[in-house]
Amino acid sequence: MLTSTFKEVLDLFRRAESMLLALGAERRCALRLDRVADRLAAMGARINELRARMQEGPVDETVDPDCGLRDSLKGLKEDIRDIRCQLGGLHSSRLSARLQRSFSRLHRIAEETYASADKLQWEIDEHDSKCRAG
Repeated sequence: MLTSTFKEVLDLFRRAESMLLALGAERRCALRLDRVADRLAAMGARINELRARMQEGPVDETVDPDCGLRDSLKGLKEDIRDIRCQLGGLHSSRLSARLQRSFSRLHRIAEETYASADKLQWEIDEHDSKCRAG
C-alpha cells in the first residue's frame, strides 16, 4: 500500500518536473524569437532612416554605384523569407500564449522589414537610373 502511494507521488513529481522543463524550453524559445524580432526591427528602422535620407537628398549622384547595398538588401529579403517559411511550419495551436505572441510579433516585424527592404531596393534602382539618365 505504502509502496504504491510512493510510486504515485513519484510519478506525480516526474510529470510536474517534465512540465516545468517544457515551460522553461518554451520560455527560452520565446526569448530567442524576441531577440530575432528586435534585430529585424532595428534593421527595419535603419532601412527606413536610409529611405528618408535618400528622399531628402539630391538626385545628382548615385546612391549605390557598385550595387553592394542592393545585393545586401536582396540577401536580407531572402533571409526574411526563410524565417517566415520556418515560422509557418512551426506554428501550432498547442503552443503557450507567450510563444504564440512571440511568433506573431516576429512574423509581423519580418513582414514589415521585408516590405521596407523591398521599397528601398526599388527606390535605389529608380534613383540611380535617374542619375545615370540625367
